[in-house]
Amino acid sequence: MNQFHDEATLELAEHVPYLVTGALGGLGSAVLDRLLTAAKPIRVLVRRLPDTPLPGVEYVRGDLGDSAAVDRAVKGADCVIHAGATMRGSWSDHQSGTIQGTQNVIDACKKHDVKKFVHVSSLSVIEWAGALDFSPVDENAALESRAEERGHYTQAKLEAERLVATAAAAGLPTIIIRPGQIFGGRIPLMTAAIARRVAGRLLILGDGELPLPLVYLDDVVDALILAAKSNVHRGEVIQIVDTASWTQNQVLTEIYGASARIIRVPRAVVFAMGRASELALKLLGKKSPLSSYRLRSALALRRFESVNADRLLGWRPAVGVREGIRRVIQSS
Repeated sequence: MNQFHDEATLELAEHVPYLVTGALGGLGSAVLDRLLTAAKPIRVLVRRLPDTPLPGVEYVRGDLGDSAAVDRAVKGADCVIHAGATMRGSWSDHQSGTIQGTQNVIDACKKHDVKKFVHVSSLSVIEWAGALDFSPVDENAALESRAEERGHYTQAKLEAERLVATAAAAGLPTIIIRPGQIFGGRIPLMTAAIARRVAGRLLILGDGELPLPLVYLDDVVDALILAAKSNVHRGEVIQIVDTASWTQNQVLTEIYGASARIIRVPRAVVFAMGRASELALKLLGKKSPLSSYRLRSALALRRFESVNADRLLGWRPAVGVREGIRRVIQSS
């Protein structure tokens, strides 16, 4: 039975140290858990109320696209950690949840004089396909110029980051965090970026030597807490990726050892399949989800670095990928 009998009884304190958006997600929930070990109450904006509320948590029910709910959540918060975004769905879903949602948070932060706005962006906003092989993806890398070809998520996150950068330039105390490929906790390690499971085997697109921007969940939470407490506030962009480089083959070896049954599809074959799907679906008046540009972006050979993480935050991974993988295996 839901312990929230009447939403009107959800009284909010005049002041809270933190508001977390996206607190039901894999990253947001981990941030909330960490904050609760040091400060209470912590306020969260959630689309649905839990059956059992967490002690020390203030709940505001509402969607990021609802400006009134966002305003109510932000009022009285010293710091807003904005981890909420639409992960899937139609373009209108992404426009409402990610773009308009971020604008609503910005507007409320300005209105209520929030001391620090920590925006969680994404490495997807970077142009992966348009650079030389093994050129660095760091805070100085070019932003994606063909976001609409990468999909709704990239397009919306890029627009949201631009809104935040504009607000920072106008004086909102802001820091932008771009995590790499997060894993750990409720966020799976094995995704299509590493390998797909097909008929009892692991299918890799390419030869398996694709560098991955991996970072363990606890290390990302560390970075967000450091960002919230730091004096950095002028819209600086900080990428959070592990300092050690890992490839698909290395990850699979770490998990399965020599017993992994792997099928590797040559890159030339993958790109040919993408072109074929584009031509076939074009005849039907549709866009291919495996367009050539999207595949080139997904299989781009890049180096992942951070110029600012250590310099501005003093952040280096405390857990790291190898120990993170060990923890994931141990918990499974």
